[in-house]
Amino acid sequence: MSENLWSGTVNQLDPYIPGQAAKDAENQGSLKEVFRLATNENPLGASPKAVAAMHQAVLESHYYPDLTSLNLRRKLGKLHGIDPENYVTGNGADNIITLVIASFINPGDEVVYCTPTFSEYHKNTLLVGGTPVEIPTTKDHKFDLEAILDAITDKTKLVIVCNPNNPTGTIVEDHELRKFFRRLPKHVVGVLDEAYGEFINIPNYSTGVEFMKEGLPVITIRTFSKLYGLAGMRVGYAFAKDEFIRPLQAVREPFACNRVAEAGAIAALEDEEHKQNVLTSNKQEMDRLIKEFRSLGYSVEETHTNFLFIDTKQDTNKLSAELFKQGFIIRPCAIWGYPTFARISIGSAEQNTKLLQALKEIRNKEASQV
Repeated sequence: MSENLWSGTVNQLDPYIPGQAAKDAENQGSLKEVFRLATNENPLGASPKAVAAMHQAVLESHYYPDLTSLNLRRKLGKLHGIDPENYVTGNGADNIITLVIASFINPGDEVVYCTPTFSEYHKNTLLVGGTPVEIPTTKDHKFDLEAILDAITDKTKLVIVCNPNNPTGTIVEDHELRKFFRRLPKHVVGVLDEAYGEFINIPNYSTGVEFMKEGLPVITIRTFSKLYGLAGMRVGYAFAKDEFIRPLQAVREPFACNRVAEAGAIAALEDEEHKQNVLTSNKQEMDRLIKEFRSLGYSVEETHTNFLFIDTKQDTNKLSAELFKQGFIIRPCAIWGYPTFARISIGSAEQNTKLLQALKEIRNKEASQV
């Protein structure tokens, strides 16, 4: 197709670049085993209860799913203490981001957020003719809330805070976040992307649930891809007070959450034991990796996610290529402007042990060549 037929907006977009698929890596490198440590997947997988529920739902796949995922919304409402009518579900958090921006942004409207962060904010803003206003994160890689407030104009409609942030894993203080949302002008809606929110390990830390109950002007986005291990099923959701959730419900496509995915999500919420196992394993392996990475001379940011943002003090594109030869896929961060940084998912104990061994072998090989 000729590029002349494309819209001007499409020509401004860069395609999303995911972590390399394991099967592709196996085929390209003739590798027998590949360790996916680039896309922040749950190394323990989905809850056995969720898997069983999805198997059963497959047998009913000739039926359409519930139009608005009512049973899932009821389950979420009971979990959070929020009316089920204040939720909207979708095909992953990416789909929810699309709905939010499409609901509130007209051509010329501004969306303000910090970078580096999730690239879909930029893409979806451009797609509806909006203007992305990108503010650098702070020196310690956190969202700069004061700078966001300073950047708000009469054209600003949305401000987005990714908390914890991807790719840095950092969070802002919850009391600062609360003050930030309270200070938003009446013509601006806050969006809180909590895709990794369940991994925040600070006691009594306030999240979007508390902010909504306090009546703050914020839409909170969450996903079942990370903690609950349902990345392949694509289940995301948002919750907000009536005036903010209704536009999302209006633009949401019918049957946005499929029958198998909804069954898995409901069952996952019911398996508290599996959830705690995931959180415990993630914390234990996080602490071990931070210690070991620092012993290798790397700088590691404090994280509240299932990944680490690491300054390896070297070209991570080169390091990534060396690790790939041994079957490891990590995420170099040059695309975000950090050529010596890598984002590495926290894998299982076995995966992490093998990763550390590979890194030490690469370091020893480099030292012998000096």
